[in-house]
Amino acid sequence: MGPMAQWVASLLGHRHVEMAILCLGSLLRGSRHQNEPLALRLHDDGTLTGEDRERLALELGEPVVVPRPEADERVADVLAGRPALAAFRRANPLALKLVDAVLYAGDELAYCDTDVLFLRPFAGLFSPLEGTATFMADHQNAYSARSWHLLLHPRLRLARRVNSGVIQFPTAAWDPDLLEWYLGRPEFAFAPVWAEQTAWALLGAAAGCRLFDPRQITIPTSGPPSSGPMEPVALHFVSPVRGLLPLWEDRAVRAADGRPPVAIGRVPSGRCGPLDLAADEVRRRLARLR
Repeated sequence: MGPMAQWVASLLGHRHVEMAILCLGSLLRGSRHQNEPLALRLHDDGTLTGEDRERLALELGEPVVVPRPEADERVADVLAGRPALAAFRRANPLALKLVDAVLYAGDELAYCDTDVLFLRPFAGLFSPLEGTATFMADHQNAYSARSWHLLLHPRLRLARRVNSGVIQFPTAAWDPDLLEWYLGRPEFAFAPVWAEQTAWALLGAAAGCRLFDPRQITIPTSGPPSSGPMEPVALHFVSPVRGLLPLWEDRAVRAADGRPPVAIGRVPSGRCGPLDLAADEVRRRLARLR
């Protein structure tokens, strides 16, 4: 009998099935050399069809698919008495990462988005946490909070440069009351696209936080180079750079990839302070003026 697989969660809807087959397939293939293989638990956002589930079973090794109605029932007790968290889950599909994926996990959550493409075999992506959270590193502090909010609200403590494309989190550190406080303040809702990521940065700061080595797992800024430095292990094709994915697709980890695995490293995150957020605010404003 082989080793027991480690569960990796992901959030998926009908529109992204093709991308999930490509990217999550590369995740599974990249991990195959390990003594701890990976298996997928996919959280349906409510839009997957029967045909989608059949294709996912065929292409991704029969992942477990969590139907939305089942998840709604399972999380109901946690959401009861927390109206802001409940409203966020109803309005924002990304909230299923923040709530459902955690509640379905065991002692720790291992999570990977459907738009993270693995380019090389790897080792230690979800190695033991040692009590701290680990996230992807972003190029910026992409948070739904302003620099002055960190001065006005001492409870708003954020880890630096958190990106929620790849997550490893100790579920004992998940704090729904802290999330209720954060989501219940309208001043933190000015950038809904970053609200879920901000929530993870808040939880990460409380739990202790590290980042996957940003040289190994990062966000692309261009197509693949014809030559140059060793390519990263994985790339997160967030919405603004999603159009670059076809340029990298042929470099995805293949079943016959014979290259040695790359050990995934971690680096400290540190605390995001008002000056960190202010610097990113200025850079974004200048970028819009160009």
